[in-house]
Amino acid sequence: MKLVHFIKTNSQYIIPVILFLGSFFIYSYNLEGQPWHGDEVVYLSWAGNYIHLIMKGDFSNPCLTSLDNCHLLYHIPAYGLTYSPLRNLLIGFPMDVRNEDNGYFNIWACYWQCVTHTNLPTISEFTAGRLLSPLFGSLTIVISFLIGKFFFNKYVGIIFSILFLFYDLWIWYSRTVMTEVHYVFFSMLSLLLLLYAFKTGHLKIRYLILGAITFGLAFTSKMLSIEFSGLFLGIILFGSMFKREAGSTFGKSRISKITLSIFLFGMITVLSFFLTLPGFYENPLHQIAVTKSDMDNYNRDVWYIGYPTIHGIQIKNMITVFHYVVFPSFIEKQILEPNSNQFGNLSLTSPLTYSSVPLSIFFFVGLGCLIYRVRKFKNYVQDGMVLIWFISTLIFTLLMAKDFSQERYLLPLLISILFIASYGFWNFINGIKYHKTKIAFVICFVFAHSVTALLGWQKFYFSPSTTWTNPLSFGTLQGSLDNPFTFVVNVTFVGFLLFMVIIRFRERIHETYSKL
Repeated sequence: MKLVHFIKTNSQYIIPVILFLGSFFIYSYNLEGQPWHGDEVVYLSWAGNYIHLIMKGDFSNPCLTSLDNCHLLYHIPAYGLTYSPLRNLLIGFPMDVRNEDNGYFNIWACYWQCVTHTNLPTISEFTAGRLLSPLFGSLTIVISFLIGKFFFNKYVGIIFSILFLFYDLWIWYSRTVMTEVHYVFFSMLSLLLLLYAFKTGHLKIRYLILGAITFGLAFTSKMLSIEFSGLFLGIILFGSMFKREAGSTFGKSRISKITLSIFLFGMITVLSFFLTLPGFYENPLHQIAVTKSDMDNYNRDVWYIGYPTIHGIQIKNMITVFHYVVFPSFIEKQILEPNSNQFGNLSLTSPLTYSSVPLSIFFFVGLGCLIYRVRKFKNYVQDGMVLIWFISTLIFTLLMAKDFSQERYLLPLLISILFIASYGFWNFINGIKYHKTKIAFVICFVFAHSVTALLGWQKFYFSPSTTWTNPLSFGTLQGSLDNPFTFVVNVTFVGFLLFMVIIRFRERIHETYSKL
């Protein structure tokens, strides 16, 4: 009894600790066995050279300022935008600690452009660069719990964090030398800080400033973090209504405060972004011009993502995105990727769907609940924020992505889908009175989702000599249906779900008759 009482009274600390330790174990286990990607080779070259120059005390070297004038590393113009000093430090610091910062950096930097690949990083060099990725991945899981708890309750937070923890793409990127684990961590932390800024319905300026600074760090890590900006704008616009009545109105004073808050958040974010670039201190205007030039080069030279374009907003593109993130295609058709000349075959197995059977089902349940409650003005501020999160990331994905098969560019949208599925699952089980049956269904839900993500566990724990490419073929919805074990698990889950639907229907009928 004392143990139960202790857990209940300290759950606000115990739950985050358990989530962190569990996710850190899953993400950090046998990093030496993780397959490697060509981008990891390039990032290791930049980070290794960066930290090597710092440790030598060569602070005047142009490679510490920008990749554009760096003569020690091979590069093309488009690389200038992705040369993040912050990321170089996060990857390079553990390389220095492990004494792995003396590699063939110039050769590694040429991985994608050079015909022959010699003197590639060793397993120990890959592992050194990956050391902090599990930490950021695990902290993101804890943050996701706190976000779910803030929006709705701790149960939604727990479901969200578990779905996120066992999400195939997040497991993968939390074990690699890639940018995704950094920018998603900083973006989610910025979201949490911004929510705390409006927690009481009155703006707490210190959290707004911290949130803006953190969002600037997300931009420094990867500019794709702009996909969270629609959500952040919505929070600032409607955040003052979190603890107010539904009839609250916008007066002139509130409009002025909102305008100033948006301006302050935007300016601090931009300033935080440039302050992480060493060239800004010497010549700010020149650094701004260099950044703009790098963005132009990236937009011109890279075929899979670029400046937002309205041409991406098409019904067929939206359907294609949903095939990648929620449900497979049930028709066979040849498609054209948005904003590019790339054709692909649409079928049940193409494109790969980065979801699980439970996740896809309860995403639609959650989306229906959100739309219903917003229309009925029930808790409409929080529900409306989640809808803004989903819609804004979907629009940004359609505007910016030129090739949806590069699954990492779908992550902001996928995170919102995870959150909506968590909300839908909680709403579904919340009204069921049979406690033991409810617990069994929760276990079945989590197990069916997690085994989908861990289906290829041998491939990402014990395949150090394997090269992985995009699109990632592990942990997909189609894979869970092809494998006999996970197919049985999914069938069991669907059967259990139908049983729970019958229980809910019977309880609803009983409640209706009891009121008569």
